[in-house]
Amino acid sequence: MSKKKFNLSDITRSKIFWAVVAELLILLVCLIKRPDFFKISYQPATGMLYGSLIDIVNRSAEITIIALGMTLVIALGGTDLSVGALVAVAGAIALKFMRWDVLVYNTPGDYTVKPFWMAILVPLFVCVLMGMFNGFLIGVGNIQPIIATLVLMVCGRGVAQIVTNGKQFTTQYSPFRVIGQGHLFALPMPIIITIVVIILMYIFVRKTAFGTFVESVGINRSASRLAGIDATKVIIIVYALTGLLSAISGLIYSSRIMSNDSNNAGLNYEMDAILAVVIGGTNMNGGKFSLAGTVIGSIIIRTIVTFVYYFGIVSEATMAFKALIIAVVIVLQSEPVRNFFSKKFAKKNPSLKEA
Repeated sequence: MSKKKFNLSDITRSKIFWAVVAELLILLVCLIKRPDFFKISYQPATGMLYGSLIDIVNRSAEITIIALGMTLVIALGGTDLSVGALVAVAGAIALKFMRWDVLVYNTPGDYTVKPFWMAILVPLFVCVLMGMFNGFLIGVGNIQPIIATLVLMVCGRGVAQIVTNGKQFTTQYSPFRVIGQGHLFALPMPIIITIVVIILMYIFVRKTAFGTFVESVGINRSASRLAGIDATKVIIIVYALTGLLSAISGLIYSSRIMSNDSNNAGLNYEMDAILAVVIGGTNMNGGKFSLAGTVIGSIIIRTIVTFVYYFGIVSEATMAFKALIIAVVIVLQSEPVRNFFSKKFAKKNPSLKEA
């Protein structure tokens, strides 16, 4: 029998490896800046765990969920610029059903005007239809993804404004508060929702043939059609799924603030989601993708924000500083850098020959 020794040079070729290294380095700097950074405490009064690490994972929930859908979109060789607008649409519809008419129900309280299931399911359904619209334009109309999704990116927030008549609705309805501010097993509910979504996504794309179909269409759409794969159907399903995940993020976002914010909800989420996917190692040209890498990429983005807060950098410079760190991470993941370290480790730790 032949056995191969653990070879670090093979690991250093992986983009995920460098994403993990980047995350650990950022966490190390945060720890040096704040020695109590890794401290996690339990508050009996609220029944929740608190700490910087918990906060990072909690606050990254919306981007992580959206980025999982964006991973499949990019694996198709496309992109979706409408996800942020769909976050606003979902929040607007949910608050509309709970308040319905602020002129009649003018005092926000612990009530919902329409059945609560409508406030949850209708936004999900509407955003799925909007995602299917994107998929139809791309799959059937053969329109470039960046152009097709730009339509909803531009008009989506307008739809959210129409739903609420340009008003900002607020609510104090307790069951809705649970989505963004509740807890389960001492963990914030957004973390629990994210874990469930990750598991379901993994089962859907890795325990069925669908993930292979996505990669096949992303590599060569014409060839996949000849192989018997309905490329159009795959595209529509992926964009519909991304719409669903955007709606889930929208419900979490609006539950955090207990309001709809059609102007700011989901703002720049599409850029953060794309960055999370790229940092996670998925190729923008389509093909192979990594859900695990995307989750790591999303956490890195949130960790950078925490890093910026700890260093007291002014808000005006936050985006520039965030872009700088992400640029360093992407350079570390570049092929020349990965090959350089791989060769270095290969010289120091040659693998065993066949025994």
